[in-house]
Amino acid sequence: MVTVLDGHPHTLAFLTGIRNVPGVHLGVTRFGQSGDLASVYRYHGIDTESIVANALDLLG
Repeated sequence: MVTVLDGHPHTLAFLTGIRNVPGVHLGVTRFGQSGDLASVYRYHGIDTESIVANALDLLG
């Protein structure tokens, strides 16, 4: 399971524990960055490419 939130990644981390499934939790861990939405999401690793890459890594 890949969880993505434009907040702290641990907010949704409990979801993988419910069914004991492997997971990756993506989100914002540093604050103070500014820019257009696409750039900020890319910086934090919650853009489309990062989500797909993490999902593929999780699958092996």
